[in-house]
Amino acid sequence: MLTGQKGREAEVSACQRVLRAKKSGFSLMELLIAGFILSIILGALFFSLTAGESAGSLGLAKADLQAKVRLIMDWIVKDVRQASLIQINTNFPSGDHIKFKKVTGIDDLTGSYTFSPDYTEYSYDSVSGNLTRSEVDNSGSVLRSLVFDNITQSPFYTADGVSLTQSPNPGNILEAKKLIIVIAAQSQVRNSRILNFSITEEAKIRNP
Repeated sequence: MLTGQKGREAEVSACQRVLRAKKSGFSLMELLIAGFILSIILGALFFSLTAGESAGSLGLAKADLQAKVRLIMDWIVKDVRQASLIQINTNFPSGDHIKFKKVTGIDDLTGSYTFSPDYTEYSYDSVSGNLTRSEVDNSGSVLRSLVFDNITQSPFYTADGVSLTQSPNPGNILEAKKLIIVIAAQSQVRNSRILNFSITEEAKIRNP
């Protein structure tokens, strides 16, 4: 009986020592290891969030730039397809400039085209990088204008890489009966990265 009693007392004493040890808290080494692991987890989480934000900003910037370039191309192609070769060629076209009156119909008596009263004009300034679409009256006064910025090259060509001023007959596209349009633009993202995007399209022009 005494032996059993002493054994139980020994077990109780051992349990009490364990409980006291647990109540004493973590050691310095355990705290350092836990802090190190926590810092790794927080660092990985921060890096993941930063990379995700950067990728999102870059993707949004690319989408905006592509939408802008396609919008400019749509404007020009739509306008040029309503022009005539003679209208473009008689208004001193170049790689940086075209001007014309839009065809509005055909005269029933003469069978010739009828034209809008005002001109549509596109002018590119390589210094500012601006491409300006203007509506101009016969006196040269600008009625309305729309400016597209950050354009990086001349837009108008008679063949791939051959601008109007470099063609065999400078300023003349009568033989080609088409205008090749290149819209190249750029934008800058927050981390100073430069994005570039361009598209090329061929616009067939009405016969004289």
